[in-house]
Formats: sequence, structure tokens, C-alpha cells
Amino acid sequence: MAEQIVVDACVVAKLYLRDEQDTAKADLLFSRFQRGEVQLIAPRVITYEVPAAIQWGAARVKAAKGTWQGALSSFESLGLTIVDDSDAKYEATRLALDYFCYYYDALYLLLAQDLRCRFITADERLWKPLHTRLDYLLLLASYK
Repeated sequence: MAEQIVVDACVVAKLYLRDEQDTAKADLLFSRFQRGEVQLIAPRVITYEVPAAIQWGAARVKAAKGTWQGALSSFESLGLTIVDDSDAKYEATRLALDYFCYYYDALYLLLAQDLRCRFITADERLWKPLHTRLDYLLLLASYK
């Protein structure tokens, strides 16, 4: 069975925002996903966060309509396992308060805890204060 890994929007967005750091690491992770070696999972909030990142990136570089539409279409067909997070409000809020992180980040942390799997993020502001406390939290830059 493929290893389950929770990924956040920062990781997925690197497939479309090619001027960011660690795109090669994201490519490696997603090539393993496409080969069925890993199963990538995310809470439903990712379906809002990645399009927002694509919009921001498109505005930043003044991308043509076809470019951002293609990125959105690619994201929609990526095949991530999306988990409904609508019942996680209280637990995610507790985690966000305990870990001094954003609520959206807590949704990813909670999912990884519930599934007992790794969580890969590209967000150093999330990783830096928590990686010594959470052994399942991995920074994309160190992914091998």
C-alpha cells in the first residue's frame, strides 16, 4: 500500500508557481504520487488555497488567461484525496491555539495526526517552531 502523506497548499502550488524555491522537490513528490508510490491527502480547504495561490501568482507575473486557466484545470484533475474538514472546527481551533499557528495550517496538522502520517509543508514559518515538537512534520526542502 502507498504511504499516505498530507500536503498543504504551499507544496501543491509549487507545481504551478515555477519561480518559487523547491519546485524540484515538489516535482519529485508528485512524480512519486503519479507512480502510485505515495497517496497525497489534504483537507478540503486546499481547494480554496491553491486557486488563491494561482491567482496571486498569475497577477504577479501578469500571466495570460490560458496560463492560469490551465493551472486551475490541472489542479482540479490532480487526483489528491480531499478530506472533508467541516467537522474539524473545534479541534483545529484548539490545535491552532496550542501551536500558535493559523487555523488553516491546523487543519493540515489535525489531518496528519488523525491519519498518523507525515505532513509535508513548504511553509518555513509553520515548520520552524513546530518541527522539534511534531515528528510527523517535514519541510519540503528536506524531502528526498
